[in-house]
Amino acid sequence: MILFRRPALALTLMAASILMVSTACKREDPQIRELTQKAAEADKASQQANQASAEQQKKLAQAGVNDIRPNAETLQLTDEQKKALEERIKNEKNSSYQALLQEVLDKDKEIKDLNSKIAKLKADLPKPDIARPNDSHYGMAMRFLKKKGVSEAEAKRLVSRVAIMEKLAPGFEVYHFYANGTYGTWVSQGKAKITPNDLMRQEREKIEGERDEAVAQNEKLQEEVTDLETQKQKITEEIATLQTERANLIDERTKLQADNASQLASLNSIHYVVGNRDTLKAEGVIEIPVFAKDRAGKNWRDEVFTQSLDLRSGKTITIKASEVGLKKIGKVNVVPGSYLKDEHYKLTISPDKQTATVELITVSRFKNDKVVFAVTD
Repeated sequence: MILFRRPALALTLMAASILMVSTACKREDPQIRELTQKAAEADKASQQANQASAEQQKKLAQAGVNDIRPNAETLQLTDEQKKALEERIKNEKNSSYQALLQEVLDKDKEIKDLNSKIAKLKADLPKPDIARPNDSHYGMAMRFLKKKGVSEAEAKRLVSRVAIMEKLAPGFEVYHFYANGTYGTWVSQGKAKITPNDLMRQEREKIEGERDEAVAQNEKLQEEVTDLETQKQKITEEIATLQTERANLIDERTKLQADNASQLASLNSIHYVVGNRDTLKAEGVIEIPVFAKDRAGKNWRDEVFTQSLDLRSGKTITIKASEVGLKKIGKVNVVPGSYLKDEHYKLTISPDKQTATVELITVSRFKNDKVVFAVTD
């Protein structure tokens, strides 16, 4: 991470990886620029390796592999671990599981390549200072320059010309570059759990958050005075609304009671239709097999059964010949045929054959059921 003089400008230019160092003539030193670029590349590769390692751990967890842990320092698998995974891939028949394990090996190769790149870049870089708890970037820079034989006054002048991080996380790698009277610095994530840019963003957000909280608190206090008046008006309106809702709830309760009574009556009723047997067949309500009892037809629907009898108050149905377009009643077929005469119901045809009476014997069987009374002369 390249550091600049002004924090706001630093955040913008660090993202673009532009180098700024302290020089008497404000010109970049090529040697420091090259080293800083390599430090930036190494830092980026290190973060990519960390990301690849996290993805590798996720794949191992998805595959249910709990006995393999990459090296904590290199993030790579050992040769034995790779051989074990290759053997599992070879013997595994589940293609999805094979794919997960192969992704683990692919990630390991990616991490290995990144480690090689990091090692090559760091071979050309000076050894970085490792930030410890309570270390400051300014103090580390001053110590470095003094060790280089730079006077304290000159060191302060050089450090003042570069941006110094106000806070470091333990584990950050702080690179110092000094050549031809020029000082530059780069802060990498190293072994820290957070990147320098993320730490700076968190610190900035913390300050901004505290400021915003103070502003919001002030605005809140101002609003509370207005809110009290508004609440008084709202309470008055809510009382009126509650009164209206109470009246509506009473109406809804009355309606629900009526609906419940209707549903209860429906559940305790037989739903039936009385008709001419031939007409019912023609309409598809029933079918008349040659060697079997009449049965439900293709148009056996709820809307056909328009008549009902509440079995809590009655169990007799009267059928008139005139109602079904017949001069007399000769026979009444009950559909479904599972209802048996003289067991479930009793059928009586009057002497003049003008009426038929169906008396339900096993009343409970007919509750909330649909029945057809097909009449023939």
